[in-house]
Amino acid sequence: MIGGTNLFDDDLDEEPLVPRGSFHDDSHFDITAMIDLVFMMNIFFLVTSMAAALAEIELPSARHCLTADGAASIFITILDRADSASGLVYLGDGPVGDPLMDPESQERGVKEAVEAARRDSKHIVIIKAAKSVPLKNVVRVAGAAVAVEGTELKLAVVEKE
Repeated sequence: MIGGTNLFDDDLDEEPLVPRGSFHDDSHFDITAMIDLVFMMNIFFLVTSMAAALAEIELPSARHCLTADGAASIFITILDRADSASGLVYLGDGPVGDPLMDPESQERGVKEAVEAARRDSKHIVIIKAAKSVPLKNVVRVAGAAVAVEGTELKLAVVEKE
């Protein structure tokens, strides 16, 4: 007994020093995975909407252009092909000769043709591509052409009437 109070008295259980609140089970949800999913969906929609918007851009036709010197130029023609993602690449003005089919042979063939043209003092590369050829194919072929030092790249355009 301390100070006249029995510590083991059963009367203390009825009136505790700290009042007890009502006991109920709180529902708790972990929504971390759902937040991650929402952010991934936002990124997906942002990327696909930008790709769709870029695909709808119409390239302008030329207003002012000068003709390239044909004697100092090498021509490369790119045509679209339904069964090939890389298209057909011809080393000449139009579909002349055998086309280069796969991307590796196209890049190698273009580079070799431009190197041979440079030895013949031809420093201008003119790329003619059909309207339906994807831009990535034109960029790939153009990259192989300008890999040869001292070349000047020109893209053929439709002259506005």
